[in-house]
Amino acid sequence: MSRILHRVFVVTIALSLVLSSFSLAFADFQAKPLAAPNAVTATILHTNDFHGNLVLAGSNPGSARVANVIEGVRADPTAGTVLLVDAGDIMQGSLLSNLFHGESTIDIYNQMGYDVATFGNHEFDWGKTVLTDRVGEATFPFVSANIVVNDTGDCATAGWTSPAFATPWVTMTVGTAPDTAVVGFIGVTSQETPYITIASATEGLCFKDPADSIVHYYDALDAEADAIVVLSHLGFTDGGYGYGLTVYGDQSLAQKLIDAGKPADLIIGGHSHTNLAAATVVGSTTVAQAYYAGRRVGKATLDIDPVAGTVGVTWTPLVVDPAGTEYVPIKDAVDVWANDPWYQDQINRVVGYTNVDIVRNYNGDSLMGAFINDAIYNDL
Repeated sequence: MSRILHRVFVVTIALSLVLSSFSLAFADFQAKPLAAPNAVTATILHTNDFHGNLVLAGSNPGSARVANVIEGVRADPTAGTVLLVDAGDIMQGSLLSNLFHGESTIDIYNQMGYDVATFGNHEFDWGKTVLTDRVGEATFPFVSANIVVNDTGDCATAGWTSPAFATPWVTMTVGTAPDTAVVGFIGVTSQETPYITIASATEGLCFKDPADSIVHYYDALDAEADAIVVLSHLGFTDGGYGYGLTVYGDQSLAQKLIDAGKPADLIIGGHSHTNLAAATVVGSTTVAQAYYAGRRVGKATLDIDPVAGTVGVTWTPLVVDPAGTEYVPIKDAVDVWANDPWYQDQINRVVGYTNVDIVRNYNGDSLMGAFINDAIYNDL
């Protein structure tokens, strides 16, 4: 055999051995597919109707104590990824928030690490310009699927354009690679909002039917999310403030979505200040709410299996003790606002005297209501 033929023969054999080894390796690779991701545990902590209660006031514990409860869950290694959300009426309700038009509350929410919120009716109390400013300052998104621009002049025919300060839904990844899942959050706000705030605050906006709005976006959200959570400011039960609207609450919302074949795994509610000892389950949907003013933090544990397409939800309310421990970083941040010289001047300015307690009463004559009405009347 010539040297040239010998070299060709050797190369051919070597190449055959390499290809054979590659084929065996590839066959072995095909025989061992990548393992499917394991189920993922995530925790969603939620508040609602906080109403700017940044400092201790009676049974309202203040944000530093709320934060301490939250940090306790975050420190629990069994909690998985912890998300913090709010179901609306965040800012309006206390002097420390109102005098700053909610700026102080948004700052504290940023420092507490909120991930997403929806709008309550009281978010509109200072008008769209202020609301846009507050949303711009927030380090977390505000979601609402049913607040749209009135682009036709008639809310019955308005399209689906969201105002600049809102987005219909967002998604967030939970877990640690390779075991991860995606949670989708979609928001809805009470249709009564235009009727219980000053007209200019919602001018140019429409508040569509909440269930219809979720159904409109559902398929797009479902294509990305392994679990769907609704942040709702509708109230726990049906009813409203008596303005002639057909207003339904979160339990009916859950059923409407089930009937439409677009179920949510969890509805986190607000608006009605409902104090629940346990969540309500409507079909496959867990419906929860966490009282108000930071007195409770709702804790929802989600066990998500992206492969099986299942989501298990367990829920419990965490009581925030007004005499409990304060989380120092948030206490210090609140103190900065509370000790602001301008704020101190405003709250310590004497404007008049009274010989009786001025109290409010939701169920009858209210001295506070009469006093405010008289003050406004005499100023006009």
